[in-house]
Amino acid sequence: MSSLKAYGKLDEAEQARLEARRRTRKRITIISLSSILLVAIVVAAVVGTHASSGNSQKGGADKSLSTSVKAVCDVTLYKDSCYNSLAPVAKPDQLQPEELFKLAIQVAKNELSKASRHFSKDGGVLYNGVKDNMTITALENCQELLSLALDHLDNSLEAGHGVNVIDIVDDLRSWLSTSGTCYQTCIDGLSETKLEATAHDYLKNSSELTSNSLAIITWISKVASSVNIHRRLMNYEDQEMPKWLHPEDRKLLQSSDLKKKADVVVAKDGSGKYKRISDALKNVPEKSKKRYVIYVKKGIYFENVRVEKKQWNVMMIGDGMKETIVSASLNVVDGTPTFSTATFGKFRTNPPIWLHANQSLATGIEV
Repeated sequence: MSSLKAYGKLDEAEQARLEARRRTRKRITIISLSSILLVAIVVAAVVGTHASSGNSQKGGADKSLSTSVKAVCDVTLYKDSCYNSLAPVAKPDQLQPEELFKLAIQVAKNELSKASRHFSKDGGVLYNGVKDNMTITALENCQELLSLALDHLDNSLEAGHGVNVIDIVDDLRSWLSTSGTCYQTCIDGLSETKLEATAHDYLKNSSELTSNSLAIITWISKVASSVNIHRRLMNYEDQEMPKWLHPEDRKLLQSSDLKKKADVVVAKDGSGKYKRISDALKNVPEKSKKRYVIYVKKGIYFENVRVEKKQWNVMMIGDGMKETIVSASLNVVDGTPTFSTATFGKFRTNPPIWLHANQSLATGIEV
């Protein structure tokens, strides 16, 4: 009798699991069908333009190109600037969204190169008649920010050569997003000066074109993701770490003691090689292909830490969010532009910079 009762309980548990699986399959089926519909619409709007070009012998290629550019530009926020910048320079072999995306980055870079000349100390018109230190510092910040934005656009173009943009979509979105942030940070730094409106006008076109590039790659990514959504949903429980994570980073993050792997130790009490984080950063190799780990022991570090854009693959670890603390007091009231007030300034480059907290108090750094 007891064995029959036990069997009945097991059957009920199995029944519950089966019911949960049915519900999951139903949700996946609905999402997959929606994704297929989305892909069909995109194919009809972009790839399908090839068919219409075949119906007309004269002007067919131009019409097909125009339709493809319009279809891609329709996903952007600044549709007119997108179409007006791409249509005159696009070629018949650039009908695919990926090719038009690369072209969008190129026109954004060209526009930014022209705009950045106005912010240069050597002949830049914005420097004319400027004498107060805050405005000069803000313009210097702008020059640095726009240089960084150009670097990111260059990275996006170079990374897209010979590879499928879908394979590097996370990097592309990060670079383009950072470029857009650079524009806005430049304008914000000039908000208390008479140059804000002029600077905004100079950067308007390049800012819109960069925004368009980001919108296009985001759209391409969504379309590609919809195709594989069924597989991802079925396997999501097996993905403990992001699949884009480099194998070297996986080993570091899974290490039982990251501190033992540190390349250098910073300690307020003098027990490390350096007493200040900034001093340790001075010796970080430029454009390192290997992770450079800096272990910052417990203590309060009163300094503005700045990781330069050529300092690649930097990872910092501490003794806990309430143990390792970085603090500073630069502010706008004292005449320092917002961009220069950051307690911990990080330029995201390729490869990235890490300020590692590992989702715990054990290795965090409080800023």
